[in-house]
Amino acid sequence: MDAVAQRAGVSKQTVYTHFHSKDALFAAAIEALVKPMHDSLHGSQDDIEGCLRALAEVYCQRARDPSTKALSRILVAEAPRFPRAARQLYQCGSGAVLQRLSARIEHAMRRGELLQTNPDQAAELFLSMLNGMNPERSLLGLRQRGQKAQDKWAADAVNVFLRAYRPDSPSPVKTSRKSP
Repeated sequence: MDAVAQRAGVSKQTVYTHFHSKDALFAAAIEALVKPMHDSLHGSQDDIEGCLRALAEVYCQRARDPSTKALSRILVAEAPRFPRAARQLYQCGSGAVLQRLSARIEHAMRRGELLQTNPDQAAELFLSMLNGMNPERSLLGLRQRGQKAQDKWAADAVNVFLRAYRPDSPSPVKTSRKSP
């Protein structure tokens, strides 16, 4: 809280006036971080492909943002000391994006845009595909994909997801491995 007050150029008491606890401050930081992702899922894109592409674009922008990476490292480091805050942060951050995406996917399933399956699982699979191994690389301070590579990765994730979940997509090719 001292560091936040110093960076904002206000007293610690002023910070506590706006954010009654460290938990509330973290929650506000997470909400600001995920707001663009929520906005992309709001429904301005009527079709599921447009929605997924909009989310992927915002996700890529957020993933490249140095302040996002720094906040993620802080939150991961503080989670064991503040488990209640960690749960709250997940619920208003990644968990909320996951729920919103699941609702959007369920809507697309009802409209016949996607196969009728488990929308929660489909949403989590999509977000996992967007992430790849970059979160681990980021947390460890390792080199990540550049902007062009990440944008292509995200576009590929949308394409793979749609190929798997669209009713009119060709069935995946089954391969078998024969032992030598």
